[in-house]
Amino acid sequence: MSQSIAPRGVLAAGVSALALAALAQPALAQDAAPPAAQGALLEELVITAEKREQSLQDVPVAVSAFTSEKRDVAGITGIQDFVNFTPGMNYSGTDRVSLRGAGRNTFYIGNDPGVASYSDGFYSASSSELFKTPLFIERTEILRGPQGTLYGRNAIGGAINQVSKRPSQDFGGEIRAGYGNYDRYRIEGVVSLPVADNLRFKIGASHEDQSKGFIKNIGPANDGATIKRSYYEAQMEYEPTDRLEIYVRYNRSVWDDTTGVGDRLANLTTPYDTTRVFGPIGQLQVNPQFGYATPNPGVADPYVMNTNTDGYGQLRGNHVATTTITYDLGFADLKYIGGFQKYNYQTGGDYDNTSRTAPITGILAVPYFPTQTTDFDEHKWYYSNEVNLTSNGDGPFRWILGAYQYHEKYRQRVQLANPNQAQLAQPFTLAGTLAAPNPNRNFVDSQAALKSKAWAVFGQGTYEINDQFAVTAGLRYTKDKKSGNEFQRLVIQSPTILGGAVAVDVSSDMDPTTPGVQNYRTLSDSWDAVTGVLNLDWTPDADTLGYAKYSRGYKSGGFLLGTLAPDPEADQEQVDAFEVGLKKTFAGRLQVNAAAFYNDYKDLQLNLSQLNAAGTSASNNFVNVDAEAYGLELEAIWRPIENLDLSASYGYLHTEITSGCCFYDPADPGALDPRATPAGGTANSNGAPLVFQTLEGSRIYQSPKHKFAGNANYTFDFDAGSLIVSATYTWTDKTYYQPFKSEANRVKAYDVTDLRVLWNDIDDRYTVIGFVKNVFDNTGFTSNGSTTPTAIYDSPPNPQAGLLTQTRTAITRGLIQPRTYGVELQYRF
Repeated sequence: MSQSIAPRGVLAAGVSALALAALAQPALAQDAAPPAAQGALLEELVITAEKREQSLQDVPVAVSAFTSEKRDVAGITGIQDFVNFTPGMNYSGTDRVSLRGAGRNTFYIGNDPGVASYSDGFYSASSSELFKTPLFIERTEILRGPQGTLYGRNAIGGAINQVSKRPSQDFGGEIRAGYGNYDRYRIEGVVSLPVADNLRFKIGASHEDQSKGFIKNIGPANDGATIKRSYYEAQMEYEPTDRLEIYVRYNRSVWDDTTGVGDRLANLTTPYDTTRVFGPIGQLQVNPQFGYATPNPGVADPYVMNTNTDGYGQLRGNHVATTTITYDLGFADLKYIGGFQKYNYQTGGDYDNTSRTAPITGILAVPYFPTQTTDFDEHKWYYSNEVNLTSNGDGPFRWILGAYQYHEKYRQRVQLANPNQAQLAQPFTLAGTLAAPNPNRNFVDSQAALKSKAWAVFGQGTYEINDQFAVTAGLRYTKDKKSGNEFQRLVIQSPTILGGAVAVDVSSDMDPTTPGVQNYRTLSDSWDAVTGVLNLDWTPDADTLGYAKYSRGYKSGGFLLGTLAPDPEADQEQVDAFEVGLKKTFAGRLQVNAAAFYNDYKDLQLNLSQLNAAGTSASNNFVNVDAEAYGLELEAIWRPIENLDLSASYGYLHTEITSGCCFYDPADPGALDPRATPAGGTANSNGAPLVFQTLEGSRIYQSPKHKFAGNANYTFDFDAGSLIVSATYTWTDKTYYQPFKSEANRVKAYDVTDLRVLWNDIDDRYTVIGFVKNVFDNTGFTSNGSTTPTAIYDSPPNPQAGLLTQTRTAITRGLIQPRTYGVELQYRF
């Protein structure tokens, strides 16, 4: 596969086009659209970003909105496509969303995301809700910047609203079927069933299957990233009286992939280590690659692997139920939004990243079998209730008041095992006595449970001072409480402990002063905050909105459960955000929306390794640092003639950690990279030096500096129907996925080109779509995860006999999808 990086000229051209559109205001403003050109006017898009229906151009919020029609034309089919078209947004291969630098960089439970996702007003902690197809979703709204008043929970970076397609007043439905390369097919359908003027039902289902994986496995195990997903949905709308509306939705989804849930393609892209027998740090396992002569195929082609353990990514029992009840009181609408969700997510596969099964001999007293596996298993259920009162009427004062409650239970278990190593089943203690049996033959067994509760009250009001100016103010008080427990068992083998042939359980020796409870701990704490917004609107005419805004966002503190970290708790996050924006429509044919912002983050939460108190080793901890982010976001839609639509977006994002010391970088433990900033001392681990660094001046993880997206589509009209030709180009700048300056943490810039052709019959009953995504088969990386560093000695393979000369890091990277193509048929009845 080729890797292509957009030239600076392409990016500059996109930015210049938006700038020229803004400069064209006087000419276009003076030219009112003649009656014959009315068909060329842009349609008004109504959104609910501020929990009431408003035109997108009238909302003083930076919002990227995607209707189902726009998704079909532009080919926005998955979460990565939303990311490509949304300035300031990033989605990593580790299933993490960030906006303007705010997100989450750890998978351990006890800490929260930085971007809140909502499905019909119900807060959802599962990314599976973001993968619904356009058949089921009317509109997706991505609100950028802290939404600490109306949304509150985990919306320090922004919020994502998904609005479902509701039942129709008339009987009817739609069936869609598609087929593409990699033997991928999808069939789905919905039908609306009105039984009375005031009662309607809707049911739908979807099934998607891809039998060939995006990552080819030349070993005996399955390919990576095959797909098997099913989705079922039922809805009801009921108006028992003229004032009362009830909406209920239930959906269930089941995923059976060979990669992690969330379209996470990942592969080891660095050479196997063949130089050190034991590792990683702490000697928790024997290096499985030792003596393995077969090179890693992922180095030459990241879409090829060589493993002998099947990978899996399973979503089971994912049930979602939501209810919205609205009662018209005349002066205001009283609304209840409630929901419940539960699911089990399990993923795992080959931990040693090789297909070697032959034992390693001559190192230990007994042969060592290199096959190692990983299993990540989480169970979560949660519910929430919200009641709000929203004013009606056309007066100068609009307001909303509300109260919110959230409750969550969460269990997680991470197991690293060697199923062929019999000694692991019955380990010893360091004292030489028998430890507890270990039937799963785990060398790491990490378990954690969490209970979270949250309450909030909020209010926001907008007062129109006159025809041009309005002021908005809002406040929210939030209280969060978390309690949890964690357990961890570590079993090692070593040539220097008990003869080297015996598995040793070091968990019972972690703290010999408290026998029986050394590897178990409970944690609890609570946090609260007052957040809010103050905004000044300026509307000099019906086609212009300018605003200046201050807002404060908050994310609760949390724990690093499952690690027994010496410092497992981090304080709550806070951001003070300043933003100015302009939304302008020219002659009904060109819309240009711009926002400039500055965010001051205090106590940004990170999962990093620090020097211990004794200064002898490193430990994984949950820490806080300070940071800042500022940037510029531009979005434009232009319809120069009736049948041509042009859209573009550009985002510039500067992020910088302003204080934070001292930590070590797993990708560069010796701080050998010329960009490294050593500070805070050194430690020694298994013969390898650890050099600690300050993070000051580093970027916030997962924050590309530049992003560009553009789409052009033209409609050809015929007597029998219409043909739409659509082309999309997106470019994403280089991105760091850890907050260190080492180039090992960086992935290169990449670009993607998509093409689509859509045929619609004259009665709008049939649509046929042909598509090619990633036309030039470019390679792009969406995450960068490094393992514990590997030491290289001058006299391998015996580290005791050689001197350390350098270190190497094994890096697993997330991948974009390679070239895909296919056809889709839509039939409406």
